[in-house]
Amino acid sequence: MRDTGLLGDLLMLLGAFFLGFIAGITFAPLRRFLAGILRTPGKFWKGAQNVGEKMRQAFASTTDESLDRSGFTGALAGTVSDLLTLRVRHAEASFRGGVAAFEQGDYEQARSRLSTALFWDWKQELKPLHVLAHLHLGWLDEAQKDWANAKKHYQQAVEIDPSNLPATLRLGMTHFRLGETGPAIFQLQRALELDPANLDTHYYLYAIYRRARMENEALEQLRLIKAGESAQKLVDLFSRHGEDHFRMSRYAEALDDYHLALQFDPSCVLMYVALGDLYYLQEQPHTALEIWCRGLWASYSEGLAERILTVAGQAVDIWPAIQLVRDCLGQHLEDGRYHFLLSRLLRQAGQAEESSALLEKAVQLTPQLLQAQEELGDQLSCMGEEGQAALVYRTGLKAARGDEFVYRCRVCGYVTQEEQPRCFECNRWGTLDKMRRIEAQARASVASGLLERANSARRRLSSAWSKIARQLPAGDSPDREGI
Repeated sequence: MRDTGLLGDLLMLLGAFFLGFIAGITFAPLRRFLAGILRTPGKFWKGAQNVGEKMRQAFASTTDESLDRSGFTGALAGTVSDLLTLRVRHAEASFRGGVAAFEQGDYEQARSRLSTALFWDWKQELKPLHVLAHLHLGWLDEAQKDWANAKKHYQQAVEIDPSNLPATLRLGMTHFRLGETGPAIFQLQRALELDPANLDTHYYLYAIYRRARMENEALEQLRLIKAGESAQKLVDLFSRHGEDHFRMSRYAEALDDYHLALQFDPSCVLMYVALGDLYYLQEQPHTALEIWCRGLWASYSEGLAERILTVAGQAVDIWPAIQLVRDCLGQHLEDGRYHFLLSRLLRQAGQAEESSALLEKAVQLTPQLLQAQEELGDQLSCMGEEGQAALVYRTGLKAARGDEFVYRCRVCGYVTQEEQPRCFECNRWGTLDKMRRIEAQARASVASGLLERANSARRRLSSAWSKIARQLPAGDSPDREGI
């Protein structure tokens, strides 16, 4: 029994030694394996962080930071970003195209592109462009007098940006067009809170109060508009709104605007043109003629002259127009254009003799009137006075040539038809000035006159000195070659 116990102890010691030996051999690889396992989650974690960061950038489609597309994860993130931002990029391109088409006057294309942009950007990620699109679409609906759809667009613009002044103003005026005076005034009061000094807001309130027969409130708004503003700024304000109303065929409001503009600048010819056109469109030709002749009294305008000739020819009685133009002629006696206009009116009335006399006067006062020169030449040719007609034609051509632009050297007077950096005659640089040929000829005539007078004075001085020299003793005579 004792030997058996001893043998068991020996076997246990041998087993423990063998196990220790095996453990000693395998401990270092096992330790390295365990350490690798412990380090692997760190590498995985860093890689996951890198991918996560790039994917975060990809999903943040509206961020301004640039996306790192390097490596496999960058390319993957770039692809995801492109897919996610395709809708917004397409919407932005449609917005830009719609605004460009609107500015170019292609309104059908503008409506199509802007509506497409609103469809693509249904999340309203491009809010400023959304507001701009609704403003443009509302204006297009207003042009077609579709006030209900215009109001919807302006309401959406205000909902997106409650502080947008143009949208608030247009919404207020659209309420007014629909007969909703209360909401209109409410929106315009909101606009005043956004910008108390805005003249357009006061103008719209003035127009609403005036149409609603709230005269005291209208006069108060008009007083606020005029307070502290320059005449030119007020003319610009009323004429701009007058043009808007004219475009939308709201003639009564346009008439009020143009009349207000003329109160601040009675010499603005364009206002008379538009105002007369409004009366003519409302089948008031005599009033239109009076307005156009008032503008002609202020200053000559080809547009006014054309309208007077056309409408006077259509009127039952042409003589009121003739008398109005005759009054204008009395104010501008030295301007041949008025003589020519009156001559053409008298010819329509059958007054050939007076018409011819005025035509000759027009050509005499203003040779640059080529049409008058042509008509006078034609008249003389029909009367058999070919020589006189040829002279008139040559005078007209000379006047036309005198209106050509040339370049004259301010030093030597050399004239050329082409702009050049150097004068060919005197070899000086930068001395050629642009002017009309008639002005260059006048300057050359003045220079020639001065030179001729200088030569004449020199000749007289030389003659006087010769007389004095002949009376001097021969020895005291100075050397004449030194003079």
